[in-house]
Amino acid sequence: MQICPSVLEYQAEDYFTIIKKLLPFYTYFQIDFADGVYVDNKTASFDDFIEELTSGNFKNLITLQTLKTLYFDFHFMVKDYEKNIKKLQAIKDLINIKNVFIHYNLFPKYLILNTRYSFPIGLVLSPQDQVSDLATRYTLHVIPCIQIMSIIPGAQGKPFIPETLNKIEQLRSLGYRNNIFLDGAVNGSTIEEINSRKYLPDFICPGSYLAKASVEELKKRVDYLLKFT
Repeated sequence: MQICPSVLEYQAEDYFTIIKKLLPFYTYFQIDFADGVYVDNKTASFDDFIEELTSGNFKNLITLQTLKTLYFDFHFMVKDYEKNIKKLQAIKDLINIKNVFIHYNLFPKYLILNTRYSFPIGLVLSPQDQVSDLATRYTLHVIPCIQIMSIIPGAQGKPFIPETLNKIEQLRSLGYRNNIFLDGAVNGSTIEEINSRKYLPDFICPGSYLAKASVEELKKRVDYLLKFT
């Protein structure tokens, strides 16, 4: 398993503050946005994030040179996901975009999306979503990455749902060989449960476990997670 920290914030500047905090340990991040419509939580808007990025306000936290060495996924927990994807496409030369995640249960016109944009678009399974339904609606092998939510999407700090881990085995049993991400309540308490399964995710996305750690505690938490990677 590899680690891609999940960053979810309520002010645009704070995304860069948390990235700076984690920079000694990570160069790959997942940036989360929530609209308060699709989920019960509202982060800073993607427009505000873009303004922070294009204006260069972040440079008092992270240099442009450093930013160019980093890689980002974007997870849109929003109803109007394509509006944000179009805006992301417009700034693709400013940052290194690895993947974009949108939610399966919004039933996107997936093949059209993946031919329209220059970065891979993956699908997210919320706890209520079934792998069998995903496999019926879409051809699995054309999906470049799948993210499994191990909490109800929205705010950080919600309880871990162990049953969601079964979806990793279900996907592999159906022949899915691309990257599987696990997001939601990944922390020092749940990592042992995650690691105990026969089928592991390729990437885990710890959020508040790292973002909210004190400076003194952060290194300990990073080192603990490394034992499972």
